[in-house]
Amino acid sequence: METYTLERVFPSCTLNRELLSGLERRLLQGIPRLLHNGLQKLVKGLGLESYKKLEHYQLYLDIGEDIKTYAAASEMAHSYFDAKTHQVRLSYRLSAPRVLEVDILFRKDGQPRITLSTQSPQIEMLLPKIADGLSAVIETQGTRHRLLHHGLLQAIALLLPPLAVLCYGLFSGVDFFLLCSSMGWLCLFSLGITMLLPHLFPWVVFESRRRFQLARLPLLLKFSLFTVAAACYVGLLLLNLPQSSEPVLAMLAGLLGAAA
Repeated sequence: METYTLERVFPSCTLNRELLSGLERRLLQGIPRLLHNGLQKLVKGLGLESYKKLEHYQLYLDIGEDIKTYAAASEMAHSYFDAKTHQVRLSYRLSAPRVLEVDILFRKDGQPRITLSTQSPQIEMLLPKIADGLSAVIETQGTRHRLLHHGLLQAIALLLPPLAVLCYGLFSGVDFFLLCSSMGWLCLFSLGITMLLPHLFPWVVFESRRRFQLARLPLLLKFSLFTVAAACYVGLLLLNLPQSSEPVLAMLAGLLGAAA
């Protein structure tokens, strides 16, 4: 029997018990309401009293090497997560055999994703609507961290420091060609800063007991080291490079005048 599947990336968010409870309500109440007519026919056809006998929901927390299982987010002892939590998964099933399966995955170093699958062509048309409803719940705890994972913004962050120094050198009369040949280290420092930003501001933030997590300290130290090193290197370049005997702007103006 053919299986229809839909996968989608969820918005960047801060994950806590409140958000998990909101997703549970949308799964356990919203989906049966959306599939009401079909479920009523299925229940009657199978001779069951309620669709609840076909429904299964589970919440999984991966904490280090330990996996904790809950029937609902309200069973969690705290609204925050253990510092060792690296993955949270919500699993929802309507099986008779496979009416609908929904898996929502939040990973510490990845994008939150939803996977929906069904063997019913009628339900297959409703999968985008189900995904949109769950995405709307997540947007209530949304963050802007996803911007730092965008390829275009990463390219801008990588190129902006070297380009700014080159522009300054162009207008200040520093030997431009010597400045260009001395930009290697600055490009490496800029690359290090750009690579660290997505780790400092991950797509999914697991709400913890403390605002500051000690696990982020090495990343902050590396970021500070790269930033200070880049600033010092720029200072050394601009202070020690000689002035150009013929400023680039004047040379360009002369070439344009001669061409005219």
